[in-house]
Amino acid sequence: MRRWLVLLLALGVALASPRVGLHEGFTRIVLDLPKNATYRIQERGGHLVIRLSGYRLEPERVAVKSPELVEYQAKGEELLLRVAPGVEAKAFVLEGTTPGTYRLVVDLKKGAVPAAKKPDPPKPVVVLDPGHGGPDPGAVGYVVEKEITLDVALRVKRILEQKGIRVVLTRDRDTDLAPPGEKDLWKRKVLDLKKRAGMADAKKTLFVSIHVNSAPRPAAGVETYYLGRAIDPEAQRLAVWENGGGEVGQRLTRETETLTDRVLKDLVAQANLAFSTQLARTIQARLSEAARSPDRGVHSAPLYVLRYARIPAVLVEVGFANHPTEGRLLARPEHRERIAEGIAEGILQFLANGAYAFK
Repeated sequence: MRRWLVLLLALGVALASPRVGLHEGFTRIVLDLPKNATYRIQERGGHLVIRLSGYRLEPERVAVKSPELVEYQAKGEELLLRVAPGVEAKAFVLEGTTPGTYRLVVDLKKGAVPAAKKPDPPKPVVVLDPGHGGPDPGAVGYVVEKEITLDVALRVKRILEQKGIRVVLTRDRDTDLAPPGEKDLWKRKVLDLKKRAGMADAKKTLFVSIHVNSAPRPAAGVETYYLGRAIDPEAQRLAVWENGGGEVGQRLTRETETLTDRVLKDLVAQANLAFSTQLARTIQARLSEAARSPDRGVHSAPLYVLRYARIPAVLVEVGFANHPTEGRLLARPEHRERIAEGIAEGILQFLANGAYAFK
């Protein structure tokens, strides 16, 4: 046992116990986690299960004298909570008490429904953002970006709603989100992007911005982005373009880079970025497969529309408007339906893993 423990510590995998606090009307469980650890929360066999990655718990089974929690059982990378009937759970993260850590907090509280009846879990709320619109056409080639993004978003909305997911659109017609009377190009783009980004608030579950790509040289395929520093010139070019293009895009990109540097130092935001990365990879895999498009990968970039998000948020490029083959494909309704199916499948797979089921 001692050799095994030493090996785990040498590998950087910690062993620790959860902390349980009994409060008036609720019970709180707190886990201190390293910033590189991730978690998922789901129901299984009458238990609330917290699954950890990159972190281990000291094996133990503890009875809890609480109206909300009967007992908890820690074993390796799982924490099983046996909750009382009618209990609802809410999970969130806080900054850690020591450098390089964050706290996962799970509050258990009796719901408003009778104890004999199992409460319905809250329905996920997905924000879909069709890029550009109104006076801003976006990329123009064999198709016009603003038309494709709205069409794809409406298709994704239909598919998700058929699965019981609530969907909010940042726009549902050919318009941007800036005030109609604003004539200044800089102000108009800033106001438009700020309003879109502001819809990725804590009352929602995740945010997906949909765009069509363009490139100086012929290129094809799909790619997905999350907030971060651009690590190559192509990601930087795309950020400038999606942030408004030209001098407007360059100014907004510089502003977003400054904010991104601050975000990456915030441990709560880091935990959210881990989920954004996971969402990006899931959507990217499903989209490339469904659309039968080259997989151009997942990347980070200083994208203004993602800058305020405190929920998993990504930007998806569904193809290249100026590619002679892919541009013509984007003009076909059946191809846009495949794109929508891929994005929707990625979202549903992410939600199914339970990470935000008890947000």
